[in-house]
Amino acid sequence: MVITIGREFGSYGHVIGRELAKKMGIKYYDKETLAEEAKKTGKYEELRDFYEEQPINSLLYVIATDSRAQGQRKVPFQFIRDVAGQGDCVIVGRCGNYILKDNPDMTSVFVHAPKEYRIDKTAADRKISPDKARRLVEKEDKARAGFHTYYADEKWNEADSYQLTIDSSVLSIADAVDLIIDFIHRKEQLKNKASGRAVE
Repeated sequence: MVITIGREFGSYGHVIGRELAKKMGIKYYDKETLAEEAKKTGKYEELRDFYEEQPINSLLYVIATDSRAQGQRKVPFQFIRDVAGQGDCVIVGRCGNYILKDNPDMTSVFVHAPKEYRIDKTAADRKISPDKARRLVEKEDKARAGFHTYYADEKWNEADSYQLTIDSSVLSIADAVDLIIDFIHRKEQLKNKASGRAVE
């Protein structure tokens, strides 16, 4: 089982992912922990752009390197597949929903919330002004959208790229975790019923 979580900045998607992994007793991976895993393999240099997000730092860089995109994707994509193949886990970000879309044991989730809600939460959590929080939210959302589009060839926050989307402004973190677990269980039940019909 692998659960991928995409998220808008300030939507608490990473917190939901971490709490989900904790409640299910499975591994949790985000940008930092995946980078640490990459360093253990001795292939971090090949994965550097994928973790330091170099392809999205400049629009000119994206245009200039577009012809190299397929080659740049090969190593990080295989790395994510290898991590997912090691055991049950939650993977936050890093285009997990796209890279693992052909994995029948993958559940993809996108966590979002209204922009003003995310700005207010960011300002409160980081103890910064609303103006600074707004700039940060907009900057990070743009960066995530650019990164995802570059590597995944799809729009970052479109609902049809995910199996489940959650508005975190209307649910507590605990309820969001429970919703994802219930969704996974219902998927499994439906899959088992379909298998039963096929056998009959």
